[in-house]
Amino acid sequence: MRTDELRDAGSLTGSTLGDVAGLARDVHRAVAARLFGLAGKPAEPIRLLHDGIATLAYESTRLGVRYLPPAAAAIAGAMRDPAVESAHDVPRGRFVIGAISGFLGDHMQQEQEALAPVMRMRLHGGKLRRLPANLVADARERGDATGRLAVFLHGLCETDLCWSWAAERQWGDRTHTYGSMLRDADGWTPIYLNFNTGLHISENSLELAEKLEDLVAQWPVPVTEIALIGHSLGGLMARSAAHQGDALGHAWLKPLRHVVGLGTPHLGAPLERFANWGTHRLARLPETRPFAQFINRRSVGIKDLRYGAILEEDWLGFDPDELLTDHCTEAKLLPGVAYSVASATLSREPEGIFAMDLLVQHSSAHGIGKVRSIAFDRERTFHLGGRKHHFDLLADKQVYEQLRAWLAGADGAGKTPSQQRRRGGFRRRRAS
Repeated sequence: MRTDELRDAGSLTGSTLGDVAGLARDVHRAVAARLFGLAGKPAEPIRLLHDGIATLAYESTRLGVRYLPPAAAAIAGAMRDPAVESAHDVPRGRFVIGAISGFLGDHMQQEQEALAPVMRMRLHGGKLRRLPANLVADARERGDATGRLAVFLHGLCETDLCWSWAAERQWGDRTHTYGSMLRDADGWTPIYLNFNTGLHISENSLELAEKLEDLVAQWPVPVTEIALIGHSLGGLMARSAAHQGDALGHAWLKPLRHVVGLGTPHLGAPLERFANWGTHRLARLPETRPFAQFINRRSVGIKDLRYGAILEEDWLGFDPDELLTDHCTEAKLLPGVAYSVASATLSREPEGIFAMDLLVQHSSAHGIGKVRSIAFDRERTFHLGGRKHHFDLLADKQVYEQLRAWLAGADGAGKTPSQQRRRGGFRRRRAS
């Protein structure tokens, strides 16, 4: 960690521990108030003494845990080598920061800026670059850029490395990802995005659209095809970026051909709805209200997943903690762009209570709802069933075969590459 990152890590630790201490204090106060209330006036002297001692104990504890970690981090930072590598550029550091930022990323951006992830892109096996111009320079230096760009967007609490780590579990090799296989088989240039998943999906998507506009304008060769491939929250970002880019008249929409969602909660995620419902139940009693307030500190990125809010008008001006209210508007599905969706389920068939991948329901991933639905082409859907979970979609042979079929073109909808070869509709190409 660099000195500024260590400082902000101490600040984040301190503020989190301070919140936990405040939670304990507030619960204690509520329980004590109820008990002393039951005892009536005879207990007033004891209550005053109790409240004084409890306040002194909790406030001293809260101040201690709030300020000791930042102080310790500042001292450690002063002895740190200024040339040390950033935690954002170390795989394990990026993994930890990505997980934390999913829950607290919006707060981190405001209070621990050095620790909060910024949106960056990289080529396969390359370094993350904040500016599209630097990514273009990497592509020129490598000399293997093609006009087909496959942009991979990770999900909540994940990083750009999730595709590689999932591939290691599946194939025993971190370099063997969907991106590398599409590059070797069909000449796609894989680009991996890393971003702060705790921010609003619409904010991240707008920044992505602007970066793609700059990237396409500077790319070493003319861009003929773009595919946005998102896992979970990343699939929502892909839809949102296309919608917002179209509204802004961006040129990168001209070669956009595919938007793919892998386990994407297009209509929302049940776990976030349960959290929303649960906090309202907890807020009913003074003794449990502090837990509701603590849980409600989760990021706006998570809260966007309640019903799949991908545009600013889906959340702007509304209470993010109101009870189970869907304000989502209809994001545009662009003509000439093929939208494809895939789901995984614990059950073999996508039916019943196990028709989900632990986090996302089959119906939500396919945009099928009782009140609101999304007009995806039902010929461009895929289901991976039988004890398959959310993260299996990051690296799976069947998913790759289907992904490759989708990217082959409209004629490949719903067919595997082997089926296309039998029909003569698929040509194998090498990467240039």
